[in-house]
Amino acid sequence: MKIPERTRGYLAIVIAAVLFGVWPSLSKLVVNEVHPLVISFLILLIPSFALSPSLRRVRLARSDWKLVALSGFVGAVVGPIIYFYGLERTTASNAVFLSNSESLFTMLFAYAFLGERATRREYVALGGIAVGAFIVATQLRFGDVQFLQFLIGNLMLIGAAGAWGVSNTTSTVLLRRIPIVPLLALQLLFGAAAFVPIIAFSGTPFVVPLPILPVLILLAVSAVGVFSVLFFYAFRTIGAMRTGAVLPTSALWGILVALILFPNETLSGVQILGGALMVGALAVFYILRGPSKVEAAGETLKPEASDGPDSP
Repeated sequence: MKIPERTRGYLAIVIAAVLFGVWPSLSKLVVNEVHPLVISFLILLIPSFALSPSLRRVRLARSDWKLVALSGFVGAVVGPIIYFYGLERTTASNAVFLSNSESLFTMLFAYAFLGERATRREYVALGGIAVGAFIVATQLRFGDVQFLQFLIGNLMLIGAAGAWGVSNTTSTVLLRRIPIVPLLALQLLFGAAAFVPIIAFSGTPFVVPLPILPVLILLAVSAVGVFSVLFFYAFRTIGAMRTGAVLPTSALWGILVALILFPNETLSGVQILGGALMVGALAVFYILRGPSKVEAAGETLKPEASDGPDSP
């Protein structure tokens, strides 16, 4: 039985959310051993080589190059730099929670600039996801000293999420005309090329300890390459707003991995409650999603080319 494209879009973002949840903990392991600029460069370079053969069959309009450059610069240069420098100044658990603010920026920009809308019932479910993410992230411990001491790093992570939200919005427009894999390859190559002079002029030591190399490669392939393909596929099939709504579930997987890799970081009952609210709201969101006719009227992304999990 063939799975409907819309259902495949939801499956894609759920799998992507798992990878997105693992991203902060793997990044924390790597950033403890490798300079943030070197990490940012390599996680772009490695998957770009794997995806670059797809560029042989793509043709871009002159107007699209500006958007590709914008999305590549903001998403593949500004975002990673702010993120990894911020990660040095906070915990893996905080990174897991705050990385999900990217979904809020994605939904906000989709509403403001792309004209995407949801049904009233879906907005209620979206609110449940947002409240759950807020509870998980803050534990309702406002003014806690432990939170305040990581304030700079946390704000940098939110800034990185905002940069990726801008890149997501720009990519949504480009995906109307450009297949997923070539677009991603262009963005990654643009970002990797931009880091060459940055690393050279900054005098950053290009050192990667051999024991941490497999973790860095895993980070680049899974949390950047595979995640981005699934993320863009969800954009094309269910829209940026719905994609952004599901992404916060990554906190559930992310905190489990963080607790395994960093056992000194504990998980409170309030966080468990918030996580349960996120999962329940996600289920309600999918069950109460609008009928296809309504969705078709509200979506801005209807792919003209067939690409994604069935045709890489």
